[in-house]
Amino acid sequence: MSETFKVDPKDIEVPERVLAARLGFKGLGKIPDDFKESLEKAYSIALRVARPVAIYETFPSKDRDDGVEINGKFISGKLAKSQLSGSRKVTVLLATLGKDFDEKIEELHRKGEELLSFFLDGIGSEMVEYLARKLDSFLREKYGQGSARISPGYVDLQLSLNAWIIDTLKGSRIEVTCDPQTHIMKPRKTISALIGWK
Repeated sequence: MSETFKVDPKDIEVPERVLAARLGFKGLGKIPDDFKESLEKAYSIALRVARPVAIYETFPSKDRDDGVEINGKFISGKLAKSQLSGSRKVTVLLATLGKDFDEKIEELHRKGEELLSFFLDGIGSEMVEYLARKLDSFLREKYGQGSARISPGYVDLQLSLNAWIIDTLKGSRIEVTCDPQTHIMKPRKTISALIGWK
């Protein structure tokens, strides 16, 4: 049975330089003064609508010739082999900010508040990454040395793995689904990942 991991939105820390780069101000290291009022408004909205939650479960894994087998699922490819081979077990995880966050981005877009919508989108990307990193740190304290956190869609790790991850963890518990054709997850501010443990 998957376990739940939550973070209070108010505890999420996104350095200004990281946010500046995400929002298109790379190289400046900060948000220009002309945009700070809009940014503060967007951040206030983010804190109100974000529901940061993750679910995860750890399964025994077995090496195969071209990848690994996790809970009966064979995962092949260069990335899986380089990061997960030699692992005794693998944690499968989903982290999301919830559907209200997506809906607010779309609502601002429909109202023509494009700058706020854009800023909220960027803030959301950093918030969900923060949540995934916090869970990653928690798991490393629990299990010790682990692989890199790898996600479907990177290198040759198939995006279709999202469907398996959601089904395995019963992602509907946190309202996470994916499109059966594109395998893109909803809510959009959602991360799926695997971490191997030696």
